[in-house]
Amino acid sequence: MYYNIMSFDYDKLLKDASGVLSQKNKFEERLKVPIPDIIYEGKSTIIRNFIDIADMLNRNPQDIVKYMTKEFGIGANISQRRLIINRKIKESEIKEKMDEYMATYVLCYECNSPDTAIEKTGRTYLLVCKACGAQHPIRATREIKEEETELSENKTYNVTVTEIGRSGEGHARYGEYTIYIPNVKKGQNVKVLIKKIKRNIAIAEVVK
Repeated sequence: MYYNIMSFDYDKLLKDASGVLSQKNKFEERLKVPIPDIIYEGKSTIIRNFIDIADMLNRNPQDIVKYMTKEFGIGANISQRRLIINRKIKESEIKEKMDEYMATYVLCYECNSPDTAIEKTGRTYLLVCKACGAQHPIRATREIKEEETELSENKTYNVTVTEIGRSGEGHARYGEYTIYIPNVKKGQNVKVLIKKIKRNIAIAEVVK
């Protein structure tokens, strides 16, 4: 069935979407970075699950170490599955730097998906998204704006359609939300009006 915007039953689609996305959300949950398991030994800070974090991000652990040492201005080394930083650093500071690393080197600049890879073209490193297909040169820094990850009903947003659902509706990602949009095509950039929100699912329509 293909949804018609004129007879669009937002409440019904929200209910249907909850079931359709249940398994998908479980998969996406596994893509979230685990909280750093931090302990202190003497003057050192140890992230005990560092390799687990690197594996989850699908990034070279040494690249993350280079980023952390540059940002903190202190030496660090990997020992087994742990990262040992040569001074005491607050957990909040480590989390902040990990969030910045993800924003710059992991999360898609278009749809915010973590399902990305870094590819080199000539002298340029690109962040390539496997979800929406977007490709962007990696920026040296990327400002993190928490308010941009929140959706509100009756407000408009610019999004990219990353896939087409079983019923013909488009799906777009916005922060932690999956937005259902009728009458769109995969890869299309559209301005949408949010009609209904339930948990992390939103129903929208295209604004001309």
